[in-house]
Amino acid sequence: MGIASYEMELTNKYESVIRNKWFWIIVVLMIVIGYFSYAYYCTSRGYNFQGGIKFHSPKSWEMMIGCKR
Repeated sequence: MGIASYEMELTNKYESVIRNKWFWIIVVLMIVIGYFSYAYYCTSRGYNFQGGIKFHSPKSWEMMIGCKR
């Protein structure tokens, strides 16, 4: 019975951390699905998909996503 009570204590203590982890996993999955969906849309219309990230310096970066002929 000691292990079960310890498990319950840990579950109660870290419940918010576990919930936040699932939130961020879902956000990342939606971004990835959106990226590949837009790539499919571009290529199905006969365009070339251009998607990437340019790192100019450690503090700034530019994201380029689009369709080109």
